[in-house]
Amino acid sequence: MKNSYTVLMLFLIITPFAACGPTISGKDEKAFKSSKAKMEEKLDKEERENLEKALRIIVVKAMKEKWNSPEKYEGKSFDKISMEIIDGKSYSAIISYAEDFLKADRDEKIANKTAEIDSLEKDKLKAVKITQQIDAFKLTKISISEDVFFSDDPKQPFLDLTFTNTFKENLIGEYMLYINIYSKKTGELIASEGQGGTWNDDYVLKPNENFDYHQPLLHNAVQHSNLWKTAKYPITDFSPYDLVIKAYATKITTKKGGTIERPKADVTYFDAEIKKLNEEIKALKVTKATLDELELTDKM
Repeated sequence: MKNSYTVLMLFLIITPFAACGPTISGKDEKAFKSSKAKMEEKLDKEERENLEKALRIIVVKAMKEKWNSPEKYEGKSFDKISMEIIDGKSYSAIISYAEDFLKADRDEKIANKTAEIDSLEKDKLKAVKITQQIDAFKLTKISISEDVFFSDDPKQPFLDLTFTNTFKENLIGEYMLYINIYSKKTGELIASEGQGGTWNDDYVLKPNENFDYHQPLLHNAVQHSNLWKTAKYPITDFSPYDLVIKAYATKITTKKGGTIERPKADVTYFDAEIKKLNEEIKALKVTKATLDELELTDKM
């Protein structure tokens, strides 16, 4: 029992002295430099580097604090806030403070990215649902024919599209179709155009009825090939003309659901963003958030 008492007394006596030692003064720039120099006299090279890292991290902490609470720190510079943070702190306290911030910052980034993924997942589900609805106005046939726009015009290639209403209800009101034409060899977009209008009460597209589009092939697509004069119409294979034609609805309207517009971001966008965020979270989770992981540079 006596030995235990002696050990306890020694611990109580030694601990205050161990905790004491050089501290940084944040009173002003002169006091800071002087106290820092005294502290560095007691440190080895690695400790001096860690002190410098920690002080720079604390400046980042000060910047974040002022950004998040501008009213609280109104009129105070980043340096002033940093000085207040480190004032009276020992080497070990400064290191601990900086590493606590690194850990908290890492955990906050993980939480924010996780929340962003949750939000993207919800937006993706909405986009999928809307896309499925609008794709119910389905492209069922595509070909190129030869026709004239006016009776005295020379014949030219016409694009023929057939869309089928696979909805269980009538389509009426505004609609918009989009046509993109690409080079099959390079994937380059050659021509693009949106065409739309309004179906009024006199023209309702009922379930399983077709809507036919018959318009001159877009000028740049015609110019892209010199085989039109020898073509055998109708053309259903566009490969010899180095063309890939995609057509889809970007807007349709039903009485029940109102106007439905295709989302600007498709599923591939959401999948790519979610994948990127998951990779960033994975990288953050393997970090220890310690000063040892940081490299001391002039730009740090």
